Amino acid sequence: MKVFSLSLFLFSCSSFATSLTWDQQRGLYTQAADLQSQDMWSEALQKTKLIPGYPLTYLLEFEQIKAHFSRDSMLEVQAFIKNNSDRRASYDLQRSYLYYLAENQYWDEYLSFYPQLPKSVDLKCFHFQAQLANDQADEIWTDVQKTWLTGSSLPNACDDVLDYYLDNKKISQELIFKRFNLAYVKNKTAIMSYLITLMDKENKLLAEQLYALHKAPATLLNNPLFENAASNDFLVASIKRLAKKDIDLGLNAYLDYERKLALTSKEQDHLKKYLISRIMIRDETSLFPWLDKSLSTLGDVSLTERRIRYAIRLNNWPDIEYWLAQLSEIKPLASKWQYWQARVLENKQQQNQADKLYQSIATERNYYGFLAAQKLGLDYQFNPNIVNEQQQDLNHLKTQLAHIDELYFHQHMYLLKREWRILISNQSINLQRQLGLFAFQKGWAHLSVVASILSKSWSALNIRFPAAKPQLFYANAERYELDSSYIYAITRQESSFDEFANSPVGARGYMQLMPGTAKETARKIGLKDYKKKAQLTDGDINVQLGTAYFDGLLKRYEGNRVLATAAYNAGPNRVDRWQGSKDGRAEQALAMDSWVEAIPYKETRRYVKNVLVYNVIYQHILDKPLEFLKPKEINARF
Repeated sequence: MKVFSLSLFLFSCSSFATSLTWDQQRGLYTQAADLQSQDMWSEALQKTKLIPGYPLTYLLEFEQIKAHFSRDSMLEVQAFIKNNSDRRASYDLQRSYLYYLAENQYWDEYLSFYPQLPKSVDLKCFHFQAQLANDQADEIWTDVQKTWLTGSSLPNACDDVLDYYLDNKKISQELIFKRFNLAYVKNKTAIMSYLITLMDKENKLLAEQLYALHKAPATLLNNPLFENAASNDFLVASIKRLAKKDIDLGLNAYLDYERKLALTSKEQDHLKKYLISRIMIRDETSLFPWLDKSLSTLGDVSLTERRIRYAIRLNNWPDIEYWLAQLSEIKPLASKWQYWQARVLENKQQQNQADKLYQSIATERNYYGFLAAQKLGLDYQFNPNIVNEQQQDLNHLKTQLAHIDELYFHQHMYLLKREWRILISNQSINLQRQLGLFAFQKGWAHLSVVASILSKSWSALNIRFPAAKPQLFYANAERYELDSSYIYAITRQESSFDEFANSPVGARGYMQLMPGTAKETARKIGLKDYKKKAQLTDGDINVQLGTAYFDGLLKRYEGNRVLATAAYNAGPNRVDRWQGSKDGRAEQALAMDSWVEAIPYKETRRYVKNVLVYNVIYQHILDKPLEFLKPKEINARF
């Protein structure tokens, strides 16, 4: 069915459609979508014709066109894109049609439909194939060359194109060796092996020697390879690879080649930063004299902050003080490092000076502000900037909001999140905040949080920290005798209340549970209703399992929320290892704030701080007693 004939029919049915109630239109949409899922396209089309004005009818049209692609579908696809230019589905249909044309090698249609060079690599290579079919090899050579020069694998769509230019000697030995260098830097051994097969005798001999060095990095020391200037481009990557395997040998190689070869200042700084990082990761305290001397000359903020954290791990207060002074010369100290300045003063028995700094920090709504406020017995400062309703501001967005409403109703969550971001991004800051409030009032907690983030409304506590589904969260907190504010805080940090969140590593749902963790937790608590990981997007099941899992962690760590929270993010085995490890640790156990600051994983360090702060914010929102850290947590030693 052509889309223009469908459009004409839809127009003719509009008078009938106006007599349908909203619930009837929703029902017809659901029926049509179900029929499409069963490949009953004619029956689905009959239902689609009855709801021409329904906000999601275009999705039915999208599926109808996509399922019936042909060589002659171009006008249909173009009409859909034109009529739905503000919808993400237009972009999806465009890509799908390009793939269809490429798979069937309809190259003239491919170039007619999308004459410009696409951005994605696979579509770009299809474009090259189409141009080659039209004898345009010379015209596209510059773009092909740019595509070739990568250290990563290229998609299968590029194979025929690259074979053409290789067969015609357009991809020179120089280009082959350049790509070998890029693959060497990225440690892509399979690509390196392939490229060696394309080389002439001279390049092949050198590349094989470099490949052998890559496999045995310790042979870098006194290696005659780097007497050859052609190898020098590989030296920095070789030193880094050796340092990753053995930091002592890596540093020795750097110092040796720094003397023998004229490394540029950029290369020297790059290698110094890498070596400093590896020394701290490996806890090679014997190399710290070189590290400290080199770091003092670099003026690198990130590494200086890591050095401060390393000193905190060791309870080395003179080092903390020294490196804080170095950091302050590079940039003004944020509240985080002002807090540690105050801790240094406190450790030196200079309490009055410390308290002045604490008082300054305590005005802020963050982890360090709350730490300082609790130390001094001051009220926590929330500094809210509440978003108030200005309904008239959204009147002109009624159509877009009706579209969002229907996406939410039908649980098209992936599309909903994309469309919401597009809608938000196209508005002024004030309208972004109003849309956040609209979502908050509708009970769309995740969309409310997204609006607060995109509008950078960090103080708009009502839209940034919604108390989603109180019956669900209160009931599970009460079941395990936990604070509902803390369960809210974990969920806000984990998924921002996205019931259908799915992380790259497979964590799912509100409280981002891994399937294995969920299965084991369900077994422990006797939750027989949980049978498969797909159920983790069921809010009721997810929050019960997540709350039960956190309760188990709390029991494991004797009620210490700091350790339990770190374990919720990084896993209890890692937290146990951090607790028990003697490497790079002070002999004296660490105070709570020192332990948190010294957490090796940046993500977990940030996670623990955020959850502790979010808990206090939710206490404030839920009108509960305010408590940042419990006495047993403050007094604990880690």
